[in-house]
Amino acid sequence: MAALAHALLGIIPARCGLCRAINPNLCCSWRPLPNPSGFSISSRTHLANLTARSSRLNAAHTPTVHNASAPSTLEIPVTCYQLIGVLDQAEKDEVIKAVMDLKNSEVEEGYTENAIKSRQDLLMDVRDKLIFEPEYAGNSHENIRPKSALQIPWAWLAAALCLLQEVREVELVLDIGQAAIKHPDAKPYIHDILLSMALAECATAMIGFESNKVSQGFEAISRAQSLLRSKKSLEKISLLSKIDRAKTLCECLIASELTDLKLEEALTLFLLGKDNEAAVVEKLKKLDGSKNQLIQSLCKQGDLKLALQLFPHEPNPSQQTCELLILSCIRQDSLSDGLDVHRHLVDGGWDQDPFLATKLIEMYSELDSIENAREVFDKTRKRTIYMWNALFRALTLAGHGTEVLNLYRQMNTIGVSSDRFTYTYVLKACVVSEILSSLLQKGKEIHGHILRHGYGAHVHVTTTLLDMYARFGCVSCATSVFDQMQNRNVVSWSAMIACYAKNARPYEALELFRKMILEAPDLFPNSVTMVSVLQACAALAALEQGKFIHGYILRRGLDSTLPVMSSLITMYARCGKLELGQQVFNMIKKKDVVSWNSLISSYGIHGYGKRAIQIFEDMINHGVSPSHISFVSVLGACSHEGLVDEGKLIFQSMVRDHGLYPSIEQYACMVDLLGRANRLDEAAKVIEDMRIEPGAQVWGALLGSCRIHGNVELAERASKRLFELEPRNAGNYVLLADIYAEAKMWDEVKRVKKLLEARELQKVPGRSWIEVNRKIYSFDSVDEFNPQMEQLHALLGELSIEMKGRGYKPQTKVVLYDLDEEEKERIVLGHSEKLAVAFGLINTKNGETIRISKNLRLCEDCHYVTKFISKFTNREILVRDVNRFHHFRDGVCSCGDYW
Repeated sequence: MAALAHALLGIIPARCGLCRAINPNLCCSWRPLPNPSGFSISSRTHLANLTARSSRLNAAHTPTVHNASAPSTLEIPVTCYQLIGVLDQAEKDEVIKAVMDLKNSEVEEGYTENAIKSRQDLLMDVRDKLIFEPEYAGNSHENIRPKSALQIPWAWLAAALCLLQEVREVELVLDIGQAAIKHPDAKPYIHDILLSMALAECATAMIGFESNKVSQGFEAISRAQSLLRSKKSLEKISLLSKIDRAKTLCECLIASELTDLKLEEALTLFLLGKDNEAAVVEKLKKLDGSKNQLIQSLCKQGDLKLALQLFPHEPNPSQQTCELLILSCIRQDSLSDGLDVHRHLVDGGWDQDPFLATKLIEMYSELDSIENAREVFDKTRKRTIYMWNALFRALTLAGHGTEVLNLYRQMNTIGVSSDRFTYTYVLKACVVSEILSSLLQKGKEIHGHILRHGYGAHVHVTTTLLDMYARFGCVSCATSVFDQMQNRNVVSWSAMIACYAKNARPYEALELFRKMILEAPDLFPNSVTMVSVLQACAALAALEQGKFIHGYILRRGLDSTLPVMSSLITMYARCGKLELGQQVFNMIKKKDVVSWNSLISSYGIHGYGKRAIQIFEDMINHGVSPSHISFVSVLGACSHEGLVDEGKLIFQSMVRDHGLYPSIEQYACMVDLLGRANRLDEAAKVIEDMRIEPGAQVWGALLGSCRIHGNVELAERASKRLFELEPRNAGNYVLLADIYAEAKMWDEVKRVKKLLEARELQKVPGRSWIEVNRKIYSFDSVDEFNPQMEQLHALLGELSIEMKGRGYKPQTKVVLYDLDEEEKERIVLGHSEKLAVAFGLINTKNGETIRISKNLRLCEDCHYVTKFISKFTNREILVRDVNRFHHFRDGVCSCGDYW
């Protein structure tokens, strides 16, 4: 086998360092000198020891350095003859031939150019010393030994070790190398020194295996790996991968108890070069006995390629062998290898094993090959519940919810009983389909199945059921499921908190979190819980609550989780503390695209579009590729500041620079950007030229822009499509009615209101929140339960009189009813954000910032009134509506009246 390796590599055994390490007699022209007593690296100034004594050296060896005006030199305990691998006092012709052979031989890959050049210089220096300097050549007639030490520059040390390695002075290489690596003068040459030491350790391993000292061999291999991994530049050379592969193979051979292939033979073949791998494979194929253990070991070690080459040569593969091959294909994300495994299983008839068929479905699901997963299921005759569940999971992850529900019906028809995993997957299937509204009823039917079959008390099933209702927006159903749960884990609590946070019930989310802390002290909120809680704080602009949650996150050690940190950035920004959000961002060591997106969005909602664009560019410059959400964030920022031209350039860069095709969200941002800037014709043209079907978001952006600029014609066109796409969204009807009301088209207003009534839809009531002393207060225009309500109305009445005296005219066009002007004024004066501002004025200290959040867009009248109050009372007021932040100070809003 070794001869085969030499033939493949084109080298002779006498020049193979590893072979000479095993068999010294290969080099007939050379005999080793007696081991030197030691080596000295002496210093004229008697510097401290070069390094701690090597474990291979006796206590007498104390290395020192020569320091002169010239570069420092060192003495190594090597004769010139020893360095080139010839007999003591060899003839001149032998010396010249040995030098030239070494000079022309191939050097191990990985040495630096400096080391290779120094190697040539060192060889020529040695040749000259042996020919022209008697003290180095010695004299056999006079029985004078040649000089036993060689003084060389530090720059030549790596070259000397390289030569010693080639002439099999393994121990000496390690001794000198270990002593040298800690000396400061060796620093520029560490790469080559470590490489020589690693090669020496490989030779030591070979000797260990040859002597049947397996543990010593593995120890030497491990030391070689450590040496190569100790310096980054060495991690890239091929030797390390060869050593890793060799070690893996030897470990697999030991585990499989196949002894036909000797360890040293396998190790030699792998270390000598990659081209002869086929020889090893052929040898392994011909081994007698079961190869199951060997294939399994190779899979566990990550060597799928070799395992697959051996798999066809195992006549009776075990179930575990096949399973490990399938799992290895998943780990290495290799569909082609997965298809090979599947083909071998079919050829051997093992594909009808339900266990392996289930594993194949799981493999194809992980490798995004859903068609192959379906094929495995369809061709398997005996299907267990595990196979059904595997396919349900695969289809659900691929977004084929309707198909899952059809198969579930088929499964029930043939009498296969569901288990808890079945219910989990089919419930998730209900919310991954595009036709969500029709699948809510199906979800309720599955809820009935769960109760009838006794799974109503199973925490995993009921948590998934709760999450399904939450995703449909059925908060009352989700609450009912949660309240009836006998056992709740942290996932259950987190799911319910997320349900409230994502369905515009942030107050309830915070209350439930408080209840969780009090009622379930043994359950610790995780990162998912905290993300939802932070979202609730952000929705309410509850800064003090958010700071309290931040402290809790720090105490629980959750500040290392990127989703939590990104949510903290968003929370502080939406509570009006953009600078704190920036500080959190700066603290993140490894920023992902979500972190960058959070910061971009934060500056955007505050109206700092140019700063958001700068951060977007910084993200790209830091090597983070933008996602679709990145473009939504930066285009939204452009929209808030009216940066139309900049936004158009960024939109065009999606495909051109980043290979991302715009989705509905990015098109909606462009329509909003152009529409807000009163470039409605351009916005309509964007919709006409879309490469995909415009969705509700796109038409909604156009309708919102028509509301700002009073364009009735385009509004009617947009609303017609919205009524088809979202027949149950009351907001679209209200927007159209607003546009008609502003145009004094009262008959049309009445028509739209009748549509609302006929379809039993209700306008989402305006609601505002304010935080005072860590307590959240909620207001809406018909709220009569607040004990201070009379006082609030009185204060607003006084302010209205004061404002009118300074030229204020109430913006009553937002009232959709054909009423007299006085009644309209009374209605707009009772808007929820005005009540929240009045509450803040009464219940906070002078100079304290008032922070308010609102669930709808800030109306024109509230915007004007808040500007006046900020100037009249000398208070800073922050109002965050559904679109952006309004920072009122001294009668001016940060939005510049552009919102």
